[in-house]
Amino acid sequence: MTIIEGLTSGFLQSISLSVLPYLAVGSIFGLVIGIIPGLSGHFAMAMAVTFLYTMEPGAGIAFLLGAHATVAQGGGLTAILFSTPGTGQNAATLLDGPPMRDKGLGGVAVGAAMASCFLGATFGAIVLAAMLPVLRSVVLFFGPPEVVMMAFLALTFVAVLGKEDLVRSLIAALLGLLMAMIGLDNVTNTERFTMGTLSLSDGLSLVPVILGLFAVAEMFDLWGTGGALARNVSKPLSARETQKQIFQGIGLAFKNWWLVIRCSSIGTVIGLIPGLGSAAASFVAYGHAKQTSKDKESFGKGNIEGIIGPESANDAVEGGALASTIAFGIPGSSSMAILLSGLFILGLETGPRMLNQHVDIVFIMIFTIIIGNLIGTIVGMFLVNPLSRATSIRAEVMVPVLMAVIVTGAYATDRSMFDIGVAVFFGIIGYMMKVLNYSRAAMLIGFVLGFSLEKNLYLSLLLDGNFFFLQPIPAALGLITIGFLAYNIWGIARDAKKG
Repeated sequence: MTIIEGLTSGFLQSISLSVLPYLAVGSIFGLVIGIIPGLSGHFAMAMAVTFLYTMEPGAGIAFLLGAHATVAQGGGLTAILFSTPGTGQNAATLLDGPPMRDKGLGGVAVGAAMASCFLGATFGAIVLAAMLPVLRSVVLFFGPPEVVMMAFLALTFVAVLGKEDLVRSLIAALLGLLMAMIGLDNVTNTERFTMGTLSLSDGLSLVPVILGLFAVAEMFDLWGTGGALARNVSKPLSARETQKQIFQGIGLAFKNWWLVIRCSSIGTVIGLIPGLGSAAASFVAYGHAKQTSKDKESFGKGNIEGIIGPESANDAVEGGALASTIAFGIPGSSSMAILLSGLFILGLETGPRMLNQHVDIVFIMIFTIIIGNLIGTIVGMFLVNPLSRATSIRAEVMVPVLMAVIVTGAYATDRSMFDIGVAVFFGIIGYMMKVLNYSRAAMLIGFVLGFSLEKNLYLSLLLDGNFFFLQPIPAALGLITIGFLAYNIWGIARDAKKG
């Protein structure tokens, strides 16, 4: 089957009555899952995969991938309106989303976030379609040495995230790397930093850590200060005003189309590399948005570019992740691993067989990402008003309700009471970091990248020796990293001299 034949067949199947209803149901299901803190894309797909046994391949793929495609949109809603990221990929949105809500611009932030998700997903899907003929050669360029240097490049964006206090941000990032080392060593299989606790042998789960650092810490702060979650808003917006703000935010996303394309490109490239994931992509995109902005000082205080950048990247990741999954059966994330099992249940096989004989299935995946995000954007618009009005409820009522949701989300990850303790512990840590002006985002990106960095560093030293970083691509990435750090240090020194 040729590319043109696959594209035509895939599109017609995607909008047919035998596939589109499953796509719509899966997309709405994923949006709802994304709104619930702690229940991420892989949870939505794990729930959806149980229904595949009686489905046709096209309907099954649309339902499974549709459930995953809209999770980021749902997570963006709660990250902005409740300071509680539905998923890890929405953590970077916490830096500018809640400040915009506090200014009475929650609808603008949500509109921009949903539109950016849709545009980023569309970009990633188009890139995936364009890359089909050259997937094999592109993915094979990135081995363990390239992943290590790419992770170091991502860590340098800590300098941008914490440019106001570079030292504190680097300390937080190093603490995040140390947190990632808790558990069994990748090579020797010996326990590290577990303090004899069996629950720590598998390391810290990402979702409870995120919920603690951001959501629980925010609840502590809200309980201490009192008032409502949206603190500077005198009264909730009417439904008409909220919808007006949403369309204004959508317009801003399209107005910043060049930023969307750049950050979507970042997300797609990172999605191609197994192990880095959308959380890292969103932080890298946030750093890029801040670095290239004309108004850097307003980042972290409610800059719309700080929402458009990461939200564009975290959905564009799926195009890149699908590329390596489809071409080689190498899942770029836990969600893609579940997708592989779903393809097996549906009787499909990845690799050359799919790229040659089932190109229509590949294009069903591509159109599922695009149409699913469009459905999520439309449905999400109707959820914004009731959710935004809830942010005006006083802390005495809101905090217990949100804490119950947060605790449920932490428990639901692995059905472990220990994870609830982890969330509360990191809530205390997050609150202290917020008071002492340490970057929680820097700690999180260090934690997220720590697993991939350590594993690929071991492989690089084993396969390529101590000077693996002198190979062409790693050397180029290393030079970019050094240049980026030097530029930021020079900027800080220049600003200090002016001051």
